[in-house]
Amino acid sequence: MNIIVNAIPLTGLLTGISRYVRCLYSRLQLLQDVLVSYFNGSSCESEMPSQAEPVSWAKATEQVWRLPDLYVTGMSVLQWLNFERHLRAACRRNHFNVYHETAFIPAAIKDIPVVYTLYDISLIKYRSEHPRERVWFFDLLFKRRLPYAVHIITISDFMRKELIDTLGINEDLITAIPLAPDPFFYPRQQAEIDNVIDMHGWPREYILFVGTLEPRKNISLLIKALSRTKSDIPLILAGWKGWGDKIWLHDVVALGLEKRVYSADYLDEETLACLYSGARALVYPSLYEGFGLPVLEAMACGCPVICSNVASMPEVAGKAALLVDPRDVDDMTATIDYLVGDEEARQRFIVKGFARAADFTWQQTAEQTREVFRKVIEAAE
Repeated sequence: MNIIVNAIPLTGLLTGISRYVRCLYSRLQLLQDVLVSYFNGSSCESEMPSQAEPVSWAKATEQVWRLPDLYVTGMSVLQWLNFERHLRAACRRNHFNVYHETAFIPAAIKDIPVVYTLYDISLIKYRSEHPRERVWFFDLLFKRRLPYAVHIITISDFMRKELIDTLGINEDLITAIPLAPDPFFYPRQQAEIDNVIDMHGWPREYILFVGTLEPRKNISLLIKALSRTKSDIPLILAGWKGWGDKIWLHDVVALGLEKRVYSADYLDEETLACLYSGARALVYPSLYEGFGLPVLEAMACGCPVICSNVASMPEVAGKAALLVDPRDVDDMTATIDYLVGDEEARQRFIVKGFARAADFTWQQTAEQTREVFRKVIEAAE
């Protein structure tokens, strides 16, 4: 099985999509009879590319966002068309069996079957919470390119149903394959946790949010809930600041929470694992997720979880998390108070979380993905 994969997501920050591709292919390339070529936009490499340096990547991205939206959209379309041209040339020069598309839209190639991983359809359902240039790019190319995919992988059953119900895609052409926590996420010793906390000047007792600080992550509701809690426990926000208006920053000031909310920005994996391990709880109030990987990462580190009861999150969390209505601030407040204040309940959910996280492994994800590739290759022969 000779696979060519779009490796561009691997060159960004190690967030949701890049973590999926990196963890998946770290296992896939070790499976028997699997050969992987990483397409970087111009040529194929046998080695997985390195991720970006976070500070310089974030600065470059923010500079792009300062440009006019129409200009950025036009440049993005031209870059994508050039990407496709180089990809077709690479496929003609080499004998690949399948192309795995890991970006926002499938590439227009016909020489080999295209398997497309679609993470969510937030660009359809939550358009106002994405940058305009990204929405315009999606609108221009998504429907034109989707027919090139002979099979679609989704990262949850919820997303599989979303595609069937919203886009009318034949259910036989979609396979749901869940993600998993990276084995790097496991409980850290208290001394390691304290060292990280003290080094950054963070409080020893805290609740935690992990994810890009974009609008659909629902940070404003979390801030409002924090202001109503019985305790004065602080909140650490760990994640790249992302796009969109930071309304929650105004909420922090308006509610007098400047000394209780800490913005940690993008963190390396070791620091993040320590934060998970030391938190009283992960609070994940997102309005919409295709999967919600921080839920499992926290559980794997021994951190009890509060998450939304919508989209994919109940599927991922099972009965191992406390589920809340992400639009009900009173529900969020009461649940934070309960889990923070009841140590016996915390320990119960820590135990449940360990068991739940163990149900998901990247080895299983890799084997199921290989099976999709195998069926697609056989159908094309």
